[in-house]
Amino acid sequence: MPSIRVLFAVLFLAAFALTVVVIFVNKSKPIRDAQSYAEQHPNCNEIKIHSKKNDLIECFSNFESIDDIPSKSLGTDTLYIPMVKLIAERFPQEFPLRVKHIFSFPEGTEDSIWISGNSITISKNKNFAWRNEKNGCRFPAHCPVMPLKGSVISQKGARENYDEGQIFKNKFSAMGKAPVNAILPGKILDVEQDSLFSITIYHGENIYTKTSGLYSIDNITQIDNIVSTDVSLGFLPPIDTAFIFVEITRNGKNETWENFYTESRATD
Repeated sequence: MPSIRVLFAVLFLAAFALTVVVIFVNKSKPIRDAQSYAEQHPNCNEIKIHSKKNDLIECFSNFESIDDIPSKSLGTDTLYIPMVKLIAERFPQEFPLRVKHIFSFPEGTEDSIWISGNSITISKNKNFAWRNEKNGCRFPAHCPVMPLKGSVISQKGARENYDEGQIFKNKFSAMGKAPVNAILPGKILDVEQDSLFSITIYHGENIYTKTSGLYSIDNITQIDNIVSTDVSLGFLPPIDTAFIFVEITRNGKNETWENFYTESRATD
């Protein structure tokens, strides 16, 4: 007849073995769930368990060309396929595109979605708007930048009254000779010169700007030329502190810089 010590040893080993089996089953369940999800959703080219949260699954989808994008979106595909199509149509140079969809399983609660291309990465967290990870702007949307390089202070706008109504101009200051750039890419419509230069640019989507106060202009600043935010339109006067005025008009209405800039930035 086995001794009590032997019985305790046998019971201990049996309990240990059962614990190992339970742990193995619990760890393998998310993997089986992920495999099951992949079988039900062929757009997932790759499935992984989140590296930090076992209750989250990462679904990876790859699109080498526009032909790889399904014509119809079903189920969770509706969360990102429309945006993939938009990128494919507007920015075909971004192919191949890779989507990472992170969500809980089996509840299917969305955590985040990431779409990456050759030069852009956009993301969407739960119910928030799509955001360009490079510049923090909403996507797709205009992404204005400061009109002056270096030390820039956005000051209160100056209001001027004319017969046709009230004009609001946004004032920016910097050290003299600082370069001036467009706040958005666009086409130069007009270049005026009085004592200083003024430049009118159309940026698309019925957005216009008129930048006044330039001491000199660059060679690219010619009517009908297309300019980006990276090039210099001209320079401030050569004094210690100089300023420019930027009049922003959208849909025929004047905009303040603070509102125009802030609304373009996505917040979580």
